[in-house]
Amino acid sequence: MKNSSCILLAGAVAARRIREEGLHQEQFSTLLGASGGPKWLVLSQLDRVLMGEFFKGRCEPMATLGSSIGSFRNMCYAMQAPLAALERLEYGYIHQSYGTSKPTPAEITAAGEAILLEVLGERGASEVAENPLWHSHFVTVRGRGPLASERWALLAPALFTSALANAFSRRSLKAFWERVVFHSQEQAAVAFDNLSTVNSPLTRQNVCAAVLASGSIPLVMAGVQNPAGAPQGNYRDGGITDYHFDLRFKHPPGLVLYPHFFPFMVPGWFDKGLSWRRVRGDAMASALLIAPSPGFVAKLPFGKIPDRNDFYKLNQDERVRYWNKVVDLSRQVAEDFHEIWQSGRVADYLIEVGSDELPHKLQQVGAA
Repeated sequence: MKNSSCILLAGAVAARRIREEGLHQEQFSTLLGASGGPKWLVLSQLDRVLMGEFFKGRCEPMATLGSSIGSFRNMCYAMQAPLAALERLEYGYIHQSYGTSKPTPAEITAAGEAILLEVLGERGASEVAENPLWHSHFVTVRGRGPLASERWALLAPALFTSALANAFSRRSLKAFWERVVFHSQEQAAVAFDNLSTVNSPLTRQNVCAAVLASGSIPLVMAGVQNPAGAPQGNYRDGGITDYHFDLRFKHPPGLVLYPHFFPFMVPGWFDKGLSWRRVRGDAMASALLIAPSPGFVAKLPFGKIPDRNDFYKLNQDERVRYWNKVVDLSRQVAEDFHEIWQSGRVADYLIEVGSDELPHKLQQVGAA
């Protein structure tokens, strides 16, 4: 297989281990899931391979960390029948529909909650909160001051102000937002040493609320008020602080596996337009990132993976056909990863990134 539809980027520590040992599930202690809304559909087939084959028979605890749609995906990993849960999530997400072309935040939130409840079923919340192997961590944020409001006139200017402050310094986010991580098990298995962070226990009573809040984009969706057992407040999208994560969080000993829709990472939501904020190679030391190749993405309908703009640019039938087509075509990404893994030739496809090499390496694969 000379040209793969997926690329594998590894930091120095991860690359060395994989070259010496091959690729196997026991190397990994942490699974990461990024924000990105509909972009996740290009990974749903890869998730199937990871759930059903790569992590099959897992015996050691695995920490999962996600924000926004990454929380939705990771929730499925912690369920008793993860593949069936993922199928329900994919179907519900693709087929979500609204009575008007401009649904209100409350309507979008209600649709998101309905999808989650369908995925979880009667026992899913307990399975996620009490899973002895898959230790879930769902990232949300609480807005301070006017950022806790649902009133557009207060929320929109406050969002702009926090984005402007972030452009000068990412550290300024702590003046506007508090990261709240909902975690299963008695203690969180991951920890952050940047920004203001509070850990809150994940229970069967708050799993749905925590995951919904993790994806509640300000102005697009309503926040989630006072999840059970958590500090009072209005909870919103964890991607605000951790869009793709900066990878410098503390995690259990072992490597981090990062299925990602892009071969680059943006730390926070407000950093998307700030090219100098891309995560640098040294942060990837213990991480293996698997992403669709730029060549594969170029061959998708419209030459891109799905995004939220599809809701506005396409009608319901066009969007559903497009998203289903992307899911179907993305089977090639999953199959290529499976072949690389099973062939034992992962070293032939591994792109190692060092402290300052990541932007250069991304240019080599056409993704910078």
